Formats: sequence, structure tokens, C-alpha cells
Amino acid sequence: MSTQIVISINGQDVRTITNIPWNSGMNVQQAMESAYGDSGYGFVVQYFGAQLGYELITLDGITSQNGSDEYLFWQLSINGDVAHQGIDETELNDGDLIGWNYTRYIEEQHGKGRRGAIRQRVIRTQR
Repeated sequence: MSTQIVISINGQDVRTITNIPWNSGMNVQQAMESAYGDSGYGFVVQYFGAQLGYELITLDGITSQNGSDEYLFWQLSINGDVAHQGIDETELNDGDLIGWNYTRYIEEQHGKGRRGAIRQRVIRTQR
């Protein structure tokens, strides 16, 4: 019983972490913490309040970028489907594939959901 993590940049896989022990009720954050010791990768999460939960902001030394022209972020997917909850609320099943893709924020794709709310909160704190 295990899961794995695939790290991508603009859709190009750059790293895979396999054989992460899975337990019933495990969420993405717990899987990442479990993989942390043996895999040699690092990550940072930030709490965005009770409604939005925890969000990955840095992975393998690459941090989400919130500029005036472009916003790059780590998009979470499970088995290829974009996750709509925070890493602490996204529960895993045995064999799930956790995907992290460092990608460009596109208002039409990301602006109406959780990602748009997080971006707005980040912009407000930078002012």
C-alpha cells in the first residue's frame, strides 16, 4: 500500500518520489511529510485560514511567485485531476498519484475557485 509524488514544471516531469507508505485517512500533507526524510526534497506550506486551509508555497526550492504581470504557483492534482481543497483536506486512496505542477496562473482557469481566493489574499498582504 503506497502512493507517489510527481513534481513537474510547466507540465514536464522533473522528479518522482515513489513508495510513500499509505494509511487509511491519509491526506496529501501527511504523505509529503512521510516522504520528506528519505527523498531529500523540501517544501514549505502556508495557512490561508479555515476556509482555504494549507497551501504548498515552496517545493524543491521553487517558490510561488506573485508578480504584477504573472503569478506562478504549485498546482496540486490527484490522479491527474486538479484538487479543489488544501493539502490538509485532500484525502488519498491507496495507489493515488500526487501531482505538483509549477504553472502560470490563468484567470479564466483559476480565478473563480480556491486558487483565485488565495491569490487575492496574497496580493492584499503585499500591499
